[in-house]
Amino acid sequence: MIIVSGIVLYIMPHGRVAYFTGWSFFGLNKDEWDNLHVMFGIVMVVFLVWHIVLNWKPLKKYLFKKESLLALLLTTVVTVGTVKQIIPFKWVADFEEYVKSLWPQNRYEIPYPHAELMTLKEFCKKSKIDLNKALTVLNELKIKASPNDTLKEIAKKNNTTPVEIFYLIKNLQKEQNGDLSYLIGSGIGRMSVDEFCKKYGIKKEDAIMRLK
Repeated sequence: MIIVSGIVLYIMPHGRVAYFTGWSFFGLNKDEWDNLHVMFGIVMVVFLVWHIVLNWKPLKKYLFKKESLLALLLTTVVTVGTVKQIIPFKWVADFEEYVKSLWPQNRYEIPYPHAELMTLKEFCKKSKIDLNKALTVLNELKIKASPNDTLKEIAKKNNTTPVEIFYLIKNLQKEQNGDLSYLIGSGIGRMSVDEFCKKYGIKKEDAIMRLK
């Protein structure tokens, strides 16, 4: 279970995408996979300690042998290599980013980190959407919603996802007047300048000149 959940966490979309799009794998969402991974990790530690206690005498003989020292050296190399992002460890992280980017959920606009936990009232205020108009649109589409329901609760009640709720009322969003604050949490920090310019229709040469 640790191996399976570890692989799922490795390939799944980033948290902001997974939460807002209602991502799931084998019927389990991100939190459920996280919980499984942690719980089975705890179970493994419990049995590991039990194993050490029961077999302490024979295990003690190996503590200062070359195998243990080699294991310690290997652990140190992997730890330092991973933290410092040294090749080939960096390749593993880069491949993870590549796999995560392949999910179709990444095509959706994610307005804010954990926007699914905002009430409809809070979300509309932050997104410059008229709350009454949003409620009217949702009611016309037979979506059960109230101002104090979170987007996640609305999605669950209507068998949909927070991002789908957002897209139903997105057209009501007022002009941002050039303010890019709504891009916070949309993953722009992971984009290259070239990717950012293509996505938001900015001339790359102008952007680079401005940055310089």
